[in-house]
Amino acid sequence: MVTNINTALGWLMRAGYAARGMVYLTVGGLALFAAINGGEAEGTTGALGYIVKQPLGAFLLAFIAAGLFAYTLWRLVDGVMDLENEGDDSEGYANRAGQIMSGLTHAALGVSALTILWNGHSDDNGNSAANWSAMLMQHPAGRALVIGAGLTTLGVAVYLFRKAWKASYRKDIRCTPVTERLAPVLRYGLGAHGFVLLIIGGLILYAGLTADASHAVGFGEALVTLETQPFGRVLLSLTGMGLVGFAFYCFVLSRYRIVPRLSPSDLPTLA
Repeated sequence: MVTNINTALGWLMRAGYAARGMVYLTVGGLALFAAINGGEAEGTTGALGYIVKQPLGAFLLAFIAAGLFAYTLWRLVDGVMDLENEGDDSEGYANRAGQIMSGLTHAALGVSALTILWNGHSDDNGNSAANWSAMLMQHPAGRALVIGAGLTTLGVAVYLFRKAWKASYRKDIRCTPVTERLAPVLRYGLGAHGFVLLIIGGLILYAGLTADASHAVGFGEALVTLETQPFGRVLLSLTGMGLVGFAFYCFVLSRYRIVPRLSPSDLPTLA
């Protein structure tokens, strides 16, 4: 019985990371295309809308939606049961809460995928981050919530930078010739993801502090903001390559990730 549960959790985790990788591969690829050929970069929802328009796009989007919900379930179980051995101190609880929040975020993305699959296209014609920020700020505690969301996003960005700098992710990846060769790509991808979240978190925080929801941005708007800066195309190209690297990070996790409480203690890792 326990073995069956562990196997099911493993499949949930692997399907989830694969779906996550497909989303960021599309986001990074579209950012690179925009940097080279002009045009506007897309965020995660825009990437889902792009996927559904491709040959067999509906089938692929259905797989991605299922994978995103699998990732959600995996992260909820992971955080509640502490499968990563984060511990019961304040830092451990913070990390476990972050795992649960990551799952809920991807559940929202999964709902977006199902909506696009149902409609056959994306209806996201505006800045969704600005929309929800404006909605929150209509309530008495709204500004505080928006500020909290900005600080949380900045915290995740710093966490990813730290994870990339210390290469702490290596302890959860099996050591193979493939993972050893891809190690620099994984570090670069984590850093690039953190860089985009740094822009998003900073602008959401600024929106809360100034009570101006128009400053809040999501993933797509952050890439567009980056593109409009001096040397914007160069920055967008580097970020796009980084997001493709982050997609490879997700694919590597899908294939080679271990779960401390579910894996033999003597299994060799990149650490």
